[in-house]
Amino acid sequence: MKKNSRKVNSASKSKTLSPKQLEKRSKSLFKRKIVKTFTDAGFQYYPTNDQEMYIGHRKVEVDALFIYENVWLICEDTITTTNIRDHIRTKNEAFGQIKGNLSCFITELVKMFPERASDLQKYDNRRIKAYALYMSKEELSLSNDDYQLFSELVFVQPQTLNYFQWITQCIKHSARNEVFRFLGLRSSDIGPVSSSHENASITAPIIYPKSFTGIKNNVRIVSFMMSAEDLMNTCYVMRKDNWAESIWLYQRLLEKNKIKSIRSFIEAKGEAFFNNIIVGLPDRVRFCDEGGDYKTVDEIGDLEGNCTLIFPKEINSICVIDGQHRIFAHYESGNDSKQERIISELRKQLHLLVTGLIFPANMSEEERARIQSEIFVDINSNAKPVPQNVLLHVKRIQNPIADESIAQFVIEKLNKQGPFHNLLQLSSLDSGKIKTASIVRFALRYLVTVTPSEGKQSLFTYWDGDKDALRGLKSDAIDDYVSFCTSVLRNYFGAIKKNLKDQWDDETSKLLSVIAINGFIIALTRQLSINGVRDFSYYDSLFSAWHYEFSKDSFLYTSSQYRKFSTVILREAFKIEPDTIATI
Repeated sequence: MKKNSRKVNSASKSKTLSPKQLEKRSKSLFKRKIVKTFTDAGFQYYPTNDQEMYIGHRKVEVDALFIYENVWLICEDTITTTNIRDHIRTKNEAFGQIKGNLSCFITELVKMFPERASDLQKYDNRRIKAYALYMSKEELSLSNDDYQLFSELVFVQPQTLNYFQWITQCIKHSARNEVFRFLGLRSSDIGPVSSSHENASITAPIIYPKSFTGIKNNVRIVSFMMSAEDLMNTCYVMRKDNWAESIWLYQRLLEKNKIKSIRSFIEAKGEAFFNNIIVGLPDRVRFCDEGGDYKTVDEIGDLEGNCTLIFPKEINSICVIDGQHRIFAHYESGNDSKQERIISELRKQLHLLVTGLIFPANMSEEERARIQSEIFVDINSNAKPVPQNVLLHVKRIQNPIADESIAQFVIEKLNKQGPFHNLLQLSSLDSGKIKTASIVRFALRYLVTVTPSEGKQSLFTYWDGDKDALRGLKSDAIDDYVSFCTSVLRNYFGAIKKNLKDQWDDETSKLLSVIAINGFIIALTRQLSINGVRDFSYYDSLFSAWHYEFSKDSFLYTSSQYRKFSTVILREAFKIEPDTIATI
């Protein structure tokens, strides 16, 4: 027994890593994640790490280079959080030199990779689209001024990289268009210069129902057949977990197993699914009759003969409302496998039935998103249940001043800076963070609601902004109210963090549990009628005189006892009399 024990102890010691070794491992894993993500998307990898070169007026080092045709991703990765602004400033200056001296950079790369000289020199320097990607393992807190100051860099935040990693794992090379959309590239920007880029189009015979020519608000519908390859290469999906900060995002992530199952069906059967895909078509669609004359969407309903739909062959131009898995199951894997050889032929041959929505050219993004999200929910209500977090985003699109909608806006803003900086879960790709659905649903919505119950108050009561504009769904007023609510909560929880810092930073503490956070928010809401909205110094004075034990053994409240814990806070921290507490 003793002999075995000594072996176990020895093995345990050998596996213990020093802080320096742990840092080295973390950096290595982060680099591997980046390399796999972009190579899975079809970019060629050039391992430039630890290779110093003189470009322009300074010595530079590039962590990695990824190339697809003329699109160059010059990458810097970091796991450090110390002196991060100095590091960003240095890299911004270095990448500025690279972009300004691209010929010199290419010459140095050819020296490093002589066997790949033809690839590096394939395009004229003026055709190369070079982007300097700065990727940090930890969330970067950057202001609008920072983005202007460090304009040579394109910042890829951790959530964005996680999104790219997930999408490339699901659809491999076909995820390239996601990267291009992130960079704002069009079809004409990629590959050799060609006049055909601007004129490339897709033509498809349409089915135009005479009896039903619109959904509402003069939105028209047409149905047509389109090859899986063309559709895959021109579509995009408004997934709520991607990098964009638009509120008009509502769709769920691709599911790997669902993609795999549909792909296997296509391989085995050699046929497409017969249920149709629903999309929003770009504004530049045109209609052509049998004689070759162009017609408006209002005129084609009166045509007895055939009519065709013509739209640009442009990446990221067709918005998929329903059917993303059936489309992307035809993805390009980049592997020379039996399945890929079969699918590569089928994605050209198989045509999917598509129903397209044609929106009035002057319709706002907001109204289009509302219509699309309503259709998405209608279609999926009888299929696999739509996840609650997706429904929350749909509700926000349909009514941005609903209490849960405003609460979600506030959550997102709280996560950007202040005591909750990067602690809140905004995406299903965020692991290990504070889950926010219950915070929104059971506590925060009542604090920020614009329609408090009779006899109750919310932060809306104390906001001195344009309330009529807010009720009229004016975006500036919504932003102003959300900022007000966020400011109040930063002051409140900032005081809590300051005075309970040891427990705030303790991962075993229950202070940052949803139960405790909801208790604090409910307490803040309940005391409004007594104290109103106060500043940081007021809350600081309250919590500096209060101590509470949030250890797992001492904090025994459950999810059904948010209000009970809030009563403790009101009594002990706010010093409100029990008789008064009973009335609020």
